[in-house]
Amino acid sequence: MPVYQVVTSGVELTEEQRDALATRFTDTHHEVTGAPDPFVRIVFQPLPLGLMYTAGRVEPSLILSAGCRGGRSEQTRHELMTKLYEVIQDVVGLPADQVVVVVSDTPSSWIIEAGMVLPEPTHDAEALWMKKLDEMFPGKYQQYV
Repeated sequence: MPVYQVVTSGVELTEEQRDALATRFTDTHHEVTGAPDPFVRIVFQPLPLGLMYTAGRVEPSLILSAGCRGGRSEQTRHELMTKLYEVIQDVVGLPADQVVVVVSDTPSSWIIEAGMVLPEPTHDAEALWMKKLDEMFPGKYQQYV
């Protein structure tokens, strides 16, 4: 967790742009929230032009919808949204009115990853969770313990 869904219509992303967005979204999420990189998922969902509408009209668009673990401040959410928007503009360069960024929170207790319910976003809870994860997958997540 988090899961980033990039839905585009009339915006053809190249492989290089997808790679850049995925890398930079991961880096941004880690930088802003402190969440470990291995849990940042990015999904690209291209739609043919004509399957996404704005105000009843077909227009090229990019929507970034991020489902994140809840419990962080409004300031953190705004910083994350702003930096994600800046990444999109730097990599894709769309007109501002063709880009939407949404960050939605889900309570930690509603999410399972690696077979365990996610901890609250506090240092102690995350450290204990990562220790258990390292025990389940020896060595794979050791750098995060």
